[in-house]
Amino acid sequence: MAEFIIGSPLRQLARRHEPLRQLLWRLDYAVIWLLHKLLLLLPVDASSRLGERLGRVIGPLMRRKSAIFRENLATAFPDLGDDELDDLVRRAWGRAGRVLGEYPHLATILSEPGRLQVELLADIPTWADPSSPCVIVTSHLSNWEVVCSAMAKIGMPNASLYSPPTNPFLDRMLLQSRRALNCELLPRDNSARHLMRALRQGRTAAMVMDRRVDEGQPIRFFGRDKPSTVMPAKLALKFNCPLVPVRVERLQDARFRVSFHPPITPGDPAADENARAADMITQVHALFEQWIRAQPQDWFCSKRLWPKAKQGKLATLKEAGRDADIDSYAA
Repeated sequence: MAEFIIGSPLRQLARRHEPLRQLLWRLDYAVIWLLHKLLLLLPVDASSRLGERLGRVIGPLMRRKSAIFRENLATAFPDLGDDELDDLVRRAWGRAGRVLGEYPHLATILSEPGRLQVELLADIPTWADPSSPCVIVTSHLSNWEVVCSAMAKIGMPNASLYSPPTNPFLDRMLLQSRRALNCELLPRDNSARHLMRALRQGRTAAMVMDRRVDEGQPIRFFGRDKPSTVMPAKLALKFNCPLVPVRVERLQDARFRVSFHPPITPGDPAADENARAADMITQVHALFEQWIRAQPQDWFCSKRLWPKAKQGKLATLKEAGRDADIDSYAA
């Protein structure tokens, strides 16, 4: 979500002036609160469909975010032409709108029969003994929030990372909706410490991890190195528990299938920890690529995934005659 919905052009000024920032936060909260209440009056599927229509209209007006969507999708799908990319961006905004439309109805999605299908594609100790934890990783596909609901549905106690919005008023409102997820929500600050504590207590640790992490390691994603966290793999190795990728598929309107895939294991068990962790995340990225290619419009890629190239670096590559390598640095 944008830092400011109302008064976005005042973003830089608001960051320097606390009274203006507080005012814009409250105005943003009022807009989202009213929309939340209106959506709550609708049946869940109608709310989801209205969210899609709103997303298709409002999303493209957010030019900076739309440009990031387009850059990421162009990297993932280099064969698409300009018109195809524009259409895909509009559809992606629509699906993002569906997630917004479904927030007020998370409790219904969890409790109403047939809305949340859960598939267990491998036999791991966690299914038989929920007190035996694992590490769950997923991507921003379909409605990723329902992964927590799926874990609750199969009786798996869990703690999941989330990114609090900058606006504290919106954070409190979203946390109210997320109570229906039946999990402990952990802010990303000091995330490693929080997740280790959860694993020690026998709870599964879950996180969405397809975003760029600047302090992370370069891991290939759609053919380019993306700075990525290897923390999920290191936690699984440290606590000797499975690293389980989870896919969310939107079936129709607000109906989903959540599939728990076989655990990821390092290709070379004798390698050092860093090499094993990097290998495991590379395998996770490969799965994410498959899922995204199958449902490109459902991928919420609103953050820049690949760093922009530095002109000096590009110039050096050109002078060296390595034009074929330039793409690996371009954003």
